[in-house]
Amino acid sequence: MKFKKLVALLLSASMAVGLLAGCGNSSSNNEGSGSNNGGTEQSGEVSNASGESSLKGKRVRVVIGSTSTGGDSYMIADMVTRYLGEEMGFNGKVDAVGNAQALDAISKADGDGTTIMMFHDMAFLSVLFGAVGEEYALENLTVGPRIGVNPGGCFAANAAVPYNSLAEAAQWLADNPSEELRVNIESGSASHLCFVVWYMWAKETYGDDVASRIKALVGGTTDEKKQRLWDGNADIIYADYSSCVEFTKEGVDAQLAMKIFDTCGKVADESIIAMADDGITFNGEPFDFNKDFFMLFPKDMDEGILNEITAAMQKVCENPDFQAEMANLMYAAVTADEADLQASRDYINAKRETSNAIVAVAPGLDELT
Repeated sequence: MKFKKLVALLLSASMAVGLLAGCGNSSSNNEGSGSNNGGTEQSGEVSNASGESSLKGKRVRVVIGSTSTGGDSYMIADMVTRYLGEEMGFNGKVDAVGNAQALDAISKADGDGTTIMMFHDMAFLSVLFGAVGEEYALENLTVGPRIGVNPGGCFAANAAVPYNSLAEAAQWLADNPSEELRVNIESGSASHLCFVVWYMWAKETYGDDVASRIKALVGGTTDEKKQRLWDGNADIIYADYSSCVEFTKEGVDAQLAMKIFDTCGKVADESIIAMADDGITFNGEPFDFNKDFFMLFPKDMDEGILNEITAAMQKVCENPDFQAEMANLMYAAVTADEADLQASRDYINAKRETSNAIVAVAPGLDELT
């Protein structure tokens, strides 16, 4: 079943309850909500347009699961923090500490809203892949509102390589049995998930010989991965469309010039092929994977403040200026309904389940490296 369709099917039952509940139910028993947390009772009733909130005048630390300030995680968190800070009257700053450090920080934070984690699927993928411990599972944290979508996680290579897609790269390996491809990813991340889907597809399509010459090079920030590509230490990297597109333009030095191919979702740039369009499949269906960004809080998060933050985020989602800034980088704002606390939890928990279906059959890093 197609990845997104499977998410929709898993969501259908829980969303039926969420739609009936709307903004009027507490969700303290929801997976990932933490104890005595997760309600949306006040989310439609709190007005923050004037900056009036429990966080007004306070300093808010926003931790992200990346150490790079040039990738999508930082850019989306920075945008959301700016708009959310204006809406709620707080002074926020993004702290790029890395996934394990961010999860540790948010799990130990006070539940007063002065520490927020903003990140994407890696927050739960890293647990599924075993890159971090079960103590950081969603059940031990509080899942907050969704904040945006990036379909542009992508693979990129030097502009001079003789292939223009992941499918062509696999065919190139089949035609050149003495060659191998080193692909720079991050352990327990969206890049890990998308890479193993391609690896398994190549193994199914071309056999062990081709798959055995697809090697994972693990670790590094976006900037470090690009540097490895430029230095010839990686052949393909996983990065973000917005962080690579400037190197695809005319006039870029040949060593730095890139080609982008196989975005994991579908971006607005029609010249860039997506994995689904390239014939990359999982369980026989086209693979389509957007990076979904959301907030996380400590398990004992104050419910009232969480409702305030959710209501303010819903207002931000409807702000045309925010929507335009997101679209300018090929990202997308979620709707206010999608940022609703119950809807967010249903969506993230369902996506975790569909992702786990891939992780369960994925080869280990020992094989991939």
